[in-house]
Amino acid sequence: MASASAQAAALSAEQAKVVLAEVIQAFAAPENAVRMDEARDNACNDMGKMLQFVLPVATQIQQEVIKAYGFSCDGEGRSTPWDISIPCIPSGCAPCRRESG
Repeated sequence: MASASAQAAALSAEQAKVVLAEVIQAFAAPENAVRMDEARDNACNDMGKMLQFVLPVATQIQQEVIKAYGFSCDGEGRSTPWDISIPCIPSGCAPCRRESG
């Protein structure tokens, strides 16, 4: 069953383009570029470590933007406006640990 916040977060094609442009700008921001570089360095070009280090950072950057459009990281419904859903790591990603702690 979809949550109320997931149902409220429907985007038109134009809105999705705006959100995507904002997400791309967020990745280009100096502080986020540093975060991504550090995560890639920690991954050492290993696919498993990329999933462990890079994917959570990329997800956090994206979520910082899309939460303004009604999407959340609470594990209920869809956390992204795209056709994929990225679940939180069982041990908890940093934003989720802050929210629950």
